[in-house]
Amino acid sequence: MSEILLSQLAHVELISPKPAETVEWMKEVFGLEETSREGRSVYLRGWAEWLHSSLIITEGREPGVGRIGWRTYGPEDPETVAKRLAGTEEAVGWVDDWEGHGATYQYRAPHGRHLHEVFWDVERYQAPPEKQDPVIKNRPQRFSGKGIGARYLDHVTMPTQNMVGDIDFYKRLGARHTAQTEVEPGFEVFSTLTCNGIRSTHDLALVPDFSGMTGRAHHIAFRVDQRQDVERAAEVFLANDTPIEFGPGVHGIDEITYLYVREPGGFRMEINSGGWINTMPDWETTTYQAAGGNPGQSIWRNVEAPEGFHEAWPLPVGAAAAKNDEAIAGENVRDFFGDQVGGSR
Repeated sequence: MSEILLSQLAHVELISPKPAETVEWMKEVFGLEETSREGRSVYLRGWAEWLHSSLIITEGREPGVGRIGWRTYGPEDPETVAKRLAGTEEAVGWVDDWEGHGATYQYRAPHGRHLHEVFWDVERYQAPPEKQDPVIKNRPQRFSGKGIGARYLDHVTMPTQNMVGDIDFYKRLGARHTAQTEVEPGFEVFSTLTCNGIRSTHDLALVPDFSGMTGRAHHIAFRVDQRQDVERAAEVFLANDTPIEFGPGVHGIDEITYLYVREPGGFRMEINSGGWINTMPDWETTTYQAAGGNPGQSIWRNVEAPEGFHEAWPLPVGAAAAKNDEAIAGENVRDFFGDQVGGSR
């Protein structure tokens, strides 16, 4: 029997040591909409997203990623995931509800140890009258025109100490491994996965991590409508004192036009557009060899990744960090989540 457990990447939690500046930048420069605030977190969404929020900004001592949220394909699927992971080291547990969605099952990837959560019940955004689109009724609100106008969450890229092991784990939950780059046979340096392939070739990407730490993050990506919008975004970023780290260019592995910057808290954000769509359920992973030129980096303008582009967060802080096999940023994670991880609120 064919099985699809996850329908979409629903949200990512961004930890920021400068939450006020990060939120302001996300709203005024990146163009996101604020939905609500709770405790030390602010909930944001792209102007064309139907769900309550897709980016959660939470205060913390170092930049990084907290929860990665996936909406399931049906109401019984969170329980299916919970049963599949019962008794494993990956299982974390149930949370009664979070802001924006209902009962949630949490788990960690076996090697990267990133915290994921799955849920079905969601709160949908309801635009006030002044934000409703009077013409295009299938939009949750009218185009905001703010900043770069990020439309919706696209993917998250995470480092891991064992790419093959984590890929196998995600495939157990229904992900398709669409492409990979190797420096030599069996040594992967980049992989893309998707839970459905409707919008792009990946909603999750993995890169290797040799830091000895776990739970680190490389970047979060949002999409805009047109490739030209990525070049316009470059103008908007520069006009708002946001240096461009990498791009614009075109990633060969998925053909998206990309641009990378750092938000005020120091974390890397990508804006992209275009790309090819892969809906084939029996797709076989495409393997590229880095020795022949890395198409995942850029096939346009010969854009070279700058020094420091392969850094992930949190940055290594010494030998003590290598002992942390549980958390996203050592003791920082307990600051971010308190006793909420794996428990009830």
